[in-house]
Amino acid sequence: MMLSQNSLNKIKTYVGFAFKAGKCVLGVDNILNVKRPMLILYSSDLSENSAKKAIAHASTISSQIIKIENFNAISPREGCKALGVKDKSLADAIIKQLNIDN
Repeated sequence: MMLSQNSLNKIKTYVGFAFKAGKCVLGVDNILNVKRPMLILYSSDLSENSAKKAIAHASTISSQIIKIENFNAISPREGCKALGVKDKSLADAIIKQLNIDN
């Protein structure tokens, strides 16, 4: 999913809030260790094997997972290709913004 600049800025802010509050995990391995992330976002650059693991984990725990084309613009760390948001209200705000953009 390709996002507009306005949506990217808002989502980056929400992800930043989650990261600073400790409600965000970075990387597929860390996402797999979290009991139930509310939302998983991943880059289109993520390796096929890692993407399969993240998708399988999301379907197992009934979390929403979204592939984002310009993921680097919202990532709190350089080189990060996947993140999980553990806070329901922040995850809902991100999902709402993604729905507005589509």
